[in-house]
Amino acid sequence: MKRMTTNETVGAIARSTTRAAETGLLALALVALPLACGGQPAAPVAPAEITVRTIRAEAESVERIRTYPGVTASVRPVAISARVAGFLDTQHVVDGAQVKAGDLLYTIDERPFQASLAQAMASQAQAEAQVPSAQASLDLAARDVDRNRPLAASGAISKQTFDQLETKRAQADAQLAAANAAVDAARAQADAARLNLSYCRIEAPMEGLLGKSLAYEGQMVGPGYTVQLNQLVQLDPMYAEFSPSATEWPLISELLAKGPVRAKVVYGGVESISAEGDLTFSSNTVNASTSTITLRASFPNPAGAFRPGTFATVAVDLGEIPGVVMVPTAALVARETDFFVWRVKSDGTAENVRVRLSVRQDDRVGVVEGIVAGDRIVVAGGQKLSEGAKVVEQGGAAAGAANGQPSK
Repeated sequence: MKRMTTNETVGAIARSTTRAAETGLLALALVALPLACGGQPAAPVAPAEITVRTIRAEAESVERIRTYPGVTASVRPVAISARVAGFLDTQHVVDGAQVKAGDLLYTIDERPFQASLAQAMASQAQAEAQVPSAQASLDLAARDVDRNRPLAASGAISKQTFDQLETKRAQADAQLAAANAAVDAARAQADAARLNLSYCRIEAPMEGLLGKSLAYEGQMVGPGYTVQLNQLVQLDPMYAEFSPSATEWPLISELLAKGPVRAKVVYGGVESISAEGDLTFSSNTVNASTSTITLRASFPNPAGAFRPGTFATVAVDLGEIPGVVMVPTAALVARETDFFVWRVKSDGTAENVRVRLSVRQDDRVGVVEGIVAGDRIVVAGGQKLSEGAKVVEQGGAAAGAANGQPSK
C-alpha cells in the first residue's frame, strides 16, 4: 500500500476541512434564507385527528336472562295398546285426530270374548246351583246329630254310630264350603271374561292428539303380536326440557327456593311463536359425562303450536344484576379469545382496553372488568385507530350514554 507523504497528508486534511466548511456554510445559508426573506421557522406537522363516534358508559341494573337450547315434551304421552289378543276389527278415528277422553278409537273382534263370557257365566250358574243341595245336606246332617245326641248320652245308640253322624255333618259342611268356593271361582272367571270383552273396545284415556296408527284393520294384535296401536299426546300444557351447566344450579336452586322462576319458551327458528311458564322440575342427579343438570319448564299451549320433540330456546329469568356497565356490542373488538374496546382518555387520545363481559341485552353487553361508568368509549370509527391516536368526536364533544346514541 502506498504511503502518503507529509505534504500529501496535510493536503488531504485541508481538502477535508474545506469541504466541511463549505457544507456548514450551505446549511447556514438555508436557515438564513427564510429569515432574510422576512419569514418564520417552519412548525412541526401535527398528527391528523381521527373522527369517531363515542358514548359515555353507564352503570345500570339489567335483567339476567340465560338462554338454553331445549326440546319440548308432552305432559302425558300415552301408548294406546291392545290388552287382549285378537283381530283388529275397526279403527274408528283417522290418524292424527284430536280426540276427547272416552272417544272410541279401536275395536277388536269381540265374538271369541263374548263366547268366553257366556261359557264363564254358565259355569257360574252351574256352581251356584250346587250350593242349595250342599246346604240341604248340611242341614240334614246337623238335625241327625241333634236328634241322636240324647240317645248317645243314654246309651240307646252306640258311641260309634253317633261319631259317624258327626262325621257326615262335617263332610256336609265341607261340601257346602266347596260349593261356595266354586261359585266364587266361577264368578271370578266371569268377571275376567267380562273384562277381556271390555278390552276389545279401546277408548281414549284423555284429551289429546292421536298419532299414526301402527296396526290396521284385519291385523292380529295384542300380546304376542302388535301391542301398541297408536300414541296419544296431551298438548296443553307442555314441557320444555333443557340442561344448563351444573355450575349454574346453585343460583337457580336459590331462586327456586324463593318462589317461581319464570321462563320463556321460543319455537326454534320462529321468534313469533313463544309462551311463558315456570320451572317445575329439576333432575336429582347431574350428568357426569356432560356436567349438566336437566330442568323442565311448564307452559300453556292452547293452540297446539308446540308439538313434542320441537327444538326450542328457553330463556330463564334469573333476576336483576345491579350496577352493570353497559356498552353497545358495536364497541367491541374481538381479538383471538379476548374482547377489547377503544377508550378515549382525558387528553383526547385513544387507548385499547381489554374487557371482561357478562350479560348481553339486545344489542348491548355488560362489562365487569376493564372500564368503569363514565368512560368515553368509541362505538364507530375504531377501525382507523391506533394506540395513542388523537380523536375528535363526530359532531361535538362526548356526552352520550351506553344506549348507542352518539355523544353530543
